[in-house]
This record gives sequence, structure tokens and C-alpha cells, in this order.
Amino acid sequence: MDTNEKAINMSYLGRISNILLINGGFLANPGLFTGEMSLILFFFHFSRFTHNKIYSEYSSHLLEKIQKKINTNTSICYEQGLTGIGSAIEYLVQNGFIKADTDDILEDFDKRIFFTYNLPYLPINQIADIGYYSLWRLAGKSAKKEMIVSSIVPQIVNLLEERQTGNIMHFIVSFLKDISSKELNIIQDRSIISNLLMLNRLNLSSKPFLHLLERFPNNVLNLSFQNGLAGLGLFLISELDGDDTWLSLFPNYLIPQK
Repeated sequence: MDTNEKAINMSYLGRISNILLINGGFLANPGLFTGEMSLILFFFHFSRFTHNKIYSEYSSHLLEKIQKKINTNTSICYEQGLTGIGSAIEYLVQNGFIKADTDDILEDFDKRIFFTYNLPYLPINQIADIGYYSLWRLAGKSAKKEMIVSSIVPQIVNLLEERQTGNIMHFIVSFLKDISSKELNIIQDRSIISNLLMLNRLNLSSKPFLHLLERFPNNVLNLSFQNGLAGLGLFLISELDGDDTWLSLFPNYLIPQK
């Protein structure tokens, strides 16, 4: 990328951050794909890239707001609910954006996701969402790994194997089955799970988002990751700093195929 391209990307990023700062607090959905969690992800990365703590402080404020919003009616789905938000929090802690004990900050998430629902009665996509959240918890420093591997993972594997009709869940089933069969050996090295999460990441570039640039300086109604400014902003940052680890939060099996 030449100097001119970098300058253009920085200009776009400045305008994206301004729009999200002004309007981000009004999103009704707290989720990762279409809500506030995607803005949090963008601003933590933008803060690290610009070395400006204002953006990380804004992200922290939004995260506190999300935690207050979550209640018994909050969905567990990955795109808009608890499993996606919880996975993103694990990502932020594991990559040094937040200093926290995830067993503490995700305590209520674990209770809701792992123990509130009767897994055999959930739709297959929600079971897979819980599986992906489990992978993120196992990739971190949680003291609950043994419980997750012995109690949660076998249920998910059995149910997904019984119900899968194609290859859409192949990654979740095979990986969790491998973890279960090896018990705790594989999860002692957290990098193994982190690397495998990256293998199943969303395989996209910034191209699907570039149509948004044509709408500047007009108002852009979609602020979040999915076809929105937060998604475009994350891709532009990655093109500048080379860090695309956040893509592992967006697994291919959750992305609608066109």
C-alpha cells in the first residue's frame, strides 16, 4: 500500500470513527454482527492503531452499557446475542485490549449459555453457537475448562452429529470431538485452539464494504459490522496495521452464502 492509499484510508477511518462516536450509543441491538459489540471491537482496534485512549475509553463505556442491557430476554444466538458478545469479550481479553478475569466478567454469560437451556431442545444453529463460544472460553485462561470439556462439549458433539445434514457444522463437530477425546491435553496449549479458530475465520476482504464509501458524506444508516461502517472500519485498519485476528470472531458457517 503506497502513501496515498494510506492517507485515503486514514481519512475514511477518521470519518467512520466520528460517525460511530456520534451515533453508536443509539443502537438498540447489543450483538456482535448487527449491534454495539461490533462498534466496541472497532474502537478498541482503532485506539490501538492510533494510540489514542479516547477510543478505548469509549469502547469500555459501551461495554458497560451492554452488560447492563443484558437480561433474561437476551438471545443466546451468536450474531446478535450472548454467545457472540461473550466470544468477543474473550477475544478482547486474550489479545490485551481489556485486562480482566473472564471467569468473572463472563460468569453470568456462562450460567445462561451453559446451564439455563436444555440443549436437546435448541435449534441446531444455537447449539453450534454454544459450541463456538465454548471454543473461545477454552482458548483463554478460564479455570472452567475441565467443566466445559467434560460436561458441555460431549453434549454439543453428540447433538450436532445426530442432526447435521451436510458439511456446514463440520468444523465445530470435528474440532470439539477432538478436544473431548483428548480431554485436557489439547487445551493446555491455548495457541492450538486460537490457531484453529483462525482457520475457520471469515474469508472476506474489504471489497463487500467498499460500496459504503460512495455514500460519504451522506448519512450511513448501518453502523454495525454486517454491511456497515464498523465492518468497513475494521477492514481498513487491518489493511494499515496487518492485524486481522478479529476475523476469527466471524466464522464462515455463520455468514450467508451468496
